[in-house]
Amino acid sequence: MIKQLLSSLLLLSCVSFAKDINVGLTYQKLDFENSKKKDKGIRKGFDLDILKDDFLYQLSYEKTDTDTFKPPLKKDLEVDKYYFKITKKLNSLDSFSLSFATINDSIMKEADGGKIYGLGYKHKNISFTQYFSNYKNFDVYQSDFKMAFKKSFDEVSSKFILITKYIKLKSKNSNKFSKNAKSNYLTTGLKIHSTYKTYHFGVGAFFGKRVFAVMKNGFKVQHHAMEFEKTYMCGVGKKFAWGDINLKYIYQKATELPINNKNVKVKNIVSKVTHTF
Repeated sequence: MIKQLLSSLLLLSCVSFAKDINVGLTYQKLDFENSKKKDKGIRKGFDLDILKDDFLYQLSYEKTDTDTFKPPLKKDLEVDKYYFKITKKLNSLDSFSLSFATINDSIMKEADGGKIYGLGYKHKNISFTQYFSNYKNFDVYQSDFKMAFKKSFDEVSSKFILITKYIKLKSKNSNKFSKNAKSNYLTTGLKIHSTYKTYHFGVGAFFGKRVFAVMKNGFKVQHHAMEFEKTYMCGVGKKFAWGDINLKYIYQKATELPINNKNVKVKNIVSKVTHTF
């Protein structure tokens, strides 16, 4: 099904009636400090955005290969994630979105085959999205609320985004994977993105704990039983006539819940190249 969907969207990207097409390639290096299970990892990603009339079609695929400590794990971790989203512009002020994601995990059987559904609505600078994550032995309900503001300072244009995430777990005590998680989580975040001529800069942070969270507007799922409590990020990029180049650094602090291993630090360096057709 996923391969057929990918083929269909790639075919759609080649037709002449598509107004804008963006193709992105991402390469990430992950480093896990104080983890009892993970050491280092590499993540590669592909993004395809197609804008046609009032519809925005988005497809994303990422593959992560992580070196693990053996024992306790028996083999290295391989994860494939597929994301798909459709956004319909209703008028100049309102839009509506549907999203779907699925996970293939070589080790964490509780999360393998997980499916994430999203339903969103945006009015002016305010948006609300409801996610439902269906895993083998438990479910996760997540509500996202965002509010954005724009401000210009001479030649610098900035966008401020305030984020609130409420996460509720159902049947978490049915398995060891999610048993040590709380039933409810509330986390807030702030992102600032600024542009100056052909350059753009961004910083962001999340405060409060979260687990099994959907991030990045539905294009990232933290599906392992890790309770994140701090996230800081910064990035820089430059636009060209053909597209865009970005470099980002992300720092996160977490607890590995099944074994209650605290003070795990995850450091992530992300590079991305986007080509616009």
